[in-house]
Amino acid sequence: MTRPVSYACDPAQGYCECGRCALPPARNIDLDAVANLNRATTATAMCLVLIALLLGIFAAGLWRTEQVHKAIVAERNV
Repeated sequence: MTRPVSYACDPAQGYCECGRCALPPARNIDLDAVANLNRATTATAMCLVLIALLLGIFAAGLWRTEQVHKAIVAERNV
């Protein structure tokens, strides 16, 4: 005994049992904007961190060069 299966689909309420109903997308468009903002701010923050790291390395190198220069000048003046 076979009889057709009855589904309780209600596309207006966003409920579908059969899997063939045309439902609105599940994602919220506002969340897409937040995700894009999050990507942009994360990229900007990482860029600023890398620039700060690079400037720190340059500053350490310049400080070390100045110390070596002072030692050389002190050797020559003796």
